[in-house]
Amino acid sequence: MLENIEYVRSVKARLLRISVGGNGAVRVTVPRFGSLRQAEEFVRTKQGWIKKTLQRLAKIRPVGEAGPEQQRPAVTEDMLVRQHLLFDRLKELAAQHGFRYGRAGIRNQKSRWGSCSTRNHISLNIHLLTLPGHLRDYVILHELVHTEHKNHSRAFWVRLDSLVGGKARALRKEMRTYSLRGIG
Repeated sequence: MLENIEYVRSVKARLLRISVGGNGAVRVTVPRFGSLRQAEEFVRTKQGWIKKTLQRLAKIRPVGEAGPEQQRPAVTEDMLVRQHLLFDRLKELAAQHGFRYGRAGIRNQKSRWGSCSTRNHISLNIHLLTLPGHLRDYVILHELVHTEHKNHSRAFWVRLDSLVGGKARALRKEMRTYSLRGIG
């Protein structure tokens, strides 16, 4: 069985969730009404995934730099340069169209190109850099519009359409030809 697993109860969590930090710490988030026994069973069923993730992180970490204080996997200089391209474009498009957002972050996600939280924190997927520029802008603008419209209502699509020259539907269709499956 795995050792050093931290179980944390959360009033906001609806489901059991396992996360593995860059320092190798395994954290299990338990919903308020979930039981510790259920959480331990969940960890047992996900043991293979946890071990595989820990092995993958061990390969990413530079030798001699791993320590308990390290919170994330090592980031290469190339990744930092590429991330700045996304941050710069986000700032540029927000200023150009008068959007205000909270924090911004870049993540390596497997299922989403981007997201906007209820507090207007925008998260962009590092794999946006693999898309053509017009689609990258479409995703960034999509998330910026979510700072005004928290759902995909008609008002949301009208606003997005006004920003992309009436091509929101066509760009959305083109985005569906790109997949995050198999990435990561």
